[in-house]
Amino acid sequence: MPLSGNHPRIRPDGRTRALVDAARAASPVLARHAADADAESRLAPEAVRALREAGMFRLGTPRRFGGEAAPVGTSLDLSSEIALACPASGWVVMVTYVAQQIAASFGDQALKDLWAEGPDVPMSGVFGSAGVSAVPAEGGIRVTGRWGWASGCRHAEWAIVGVPLLGDDGTVSGRGLALVPTADLVVEDTWDMVGMRGTGSDTLVADDVFVPAHRLKDFADVLDGDRHAEEPLHRVAPGSMTMASMGPLLGIGRAVLALTMESVEGGKPMAMSLYPRLADAPSVQAQLADAATLIDSAHLHLARSAALVDEAADAGTALDPVDRARVRMDVGHASVCLRDAVQLLLSVNGAGGFSRAKAIQRYWRDLETAARHPTLNPGLAREMYGRALAGDPRPVSPMV
Repeated sequence: MPLSGNHPRIRPDGRTRALVDAARAASPVLARHAADADAESRLAPEAVRALREAGMFRLGTPRRFGGEAAPVGTSLDLSSEIALACPASGWVVMVTYVAQQIAASFGDQALKDLWAEGPDVPMSGVFGSAGVSAVPAEGGIRVTGRWGWASGCRHAEWAIVGVPLLGDDGTVSGRGLALVPTADLVVEDTWDMVGMRGTGSDTLVADDVFVPAHRLKDFADVLDGDRHAEEPLHRVAPGSMTMASMGPLLGIGRAVLALTMESVEGGKPMAMSLYPRLADAPSVQAQLADAATLIDSAHLHLARSAALVDEAADAGTALDPVDRARVRMDVGHASVCLRDAVQLLLSVNGAGGFSRAKAIQRYWRDLETAARHPTLNPGLAREMYGRALAGDPRPVSPMV
């Protein structure tokens, strides 16, 4: 079973197929540098260049600036394909896509600042604003603060970060988002995690950085999406955009299954048994069946929600509260399915799969780290969906 080429697509249209082909062509470079990314806690320059040349840093860019404005289903297919070769690369592409989708909701001058010179703009994003301060300045604000876990920040050209908004009297009036060139920021080396190391999710630091008013936006204006946006992608609310985070995890699950099948099909014996091959053992056969079905289940739940979100965006309609909550539930459930599938496959591989020389343990570390991202919290998703089904209006998160 090859790592790419035989997987069902969430959005099997012609443009998605062309983009998947471009991602697949870049995959050998990504795979070659995946272990280095894990060791160095950042993507290799060759990997970043391959992603850029494949068009993976223009997926959320508006079409009028030469971008793809790709549907959510397409983004899942692409980040999944990339993650087969390098999960960290898939995550960085996904983060750029989501950041671009939100950035497109800013005014025309901000969009020209971002994309006037071309559509391929890798981005990073951290929406929290705790510990960030702002003071009034002519034509905008001056910001000082730190934003941790900024995935891909070492390769990003722009960042979208959370900032306090100021009222006319200079006091904090709300929470906002700011678009800032990374050239105006300092990257502090703080990312030393067990998994997803190659994302280089270090800390961005601002010291009295000026942000013009046209590159500021009230976070409350972003939460519901803009149903009147020119392009369907930019009508999707941030709560539904959390689904994009699942693409890399789906790719990891498929990669671990493919690597396991290489061992099974290669005739590996079952230790301390009378079975000459893993493939002969009923317990292994059952584990493979269960794992493959769990991965398929994750795919089907994501495909259902992606179709729902993309169709509503095409029509310019809003999802009702139950549908929005079900999207989050599908996301959380898919993450659990993939984690359970990989646990089964690790058992098939045995202790040898945890050798540091084996890629499978790196995929496992990446999955277990990424699945803990707050947007993928299955417990919170259950609360959202359960309350929506019961007609309970109490919010548990602004990102529904």
